[in-house]
Amino acid sequence: TLSDFCYEGMFADCISLTTSPSLPATTAAYRCYCSMFYGCTALTSAPALPATTLANGCYNHMFAGCTSLTTAPTLSVATLTTQCYIDMFRNCSNLTSITCLATDITASDCTTNWVDGVAASGTFTKSPQMTSWTTGNNGIPTGWTVVDF
Repeated sequence: TLSDFCYEGMFADCISLTTSPSLPATTAAYRCYCSMFYGCTALTSAPALPATTLANGCYNHMFAGCTSLTTAPTLSVATLTTQCYIDMFRNCSNLTSITCLATDITASDCTTNWVDGVAASGTFTKSPQMTSWTTGNNGIPTGWTVVDF
C-alpha cells in the first residue's frame, strides 16, 4: 500500500544508479513516484509500472533527465489523472520507445511536456482505440513512428 508522496525524489540525482528496484504496487497514491529517478543519468532500464489505478501527480517527473534511458516502461493504464505523466520523460534525450495504452487523456495536464526533449526519432505504440493523440511535447513526440499495440 502506497502513501501520498511515499517515494517522491527517492533516488533523484543518483547519477550512478543504472537499474531500479521493482515497483509492484497496482494502485498509485498522490505524487507517490514523483521525481523518483529525476536526473539519474546512468539509469538504463526502467521498472515495470503495473499500477492499474493512478492518482493525481503519481508519475510526475519520474524519469525526467534520465539521459541513458532508451525504452520507457509500458504504460498500460487506460484513464489518466490530473498531472499523472507531467514531465515524465522530459529531457530523456536517448528515449526512442514508448508504449502508452491510454484511451482517456482528458484529465488536466496529464501529459504536459511529458516527452519534451526525447530523441528526435523513435516508435510510439498506442492503443488502437485511441484516436485523439496529438503530436508534440504533450502527446506523441514529433517525428516518431506511430504503431498500434
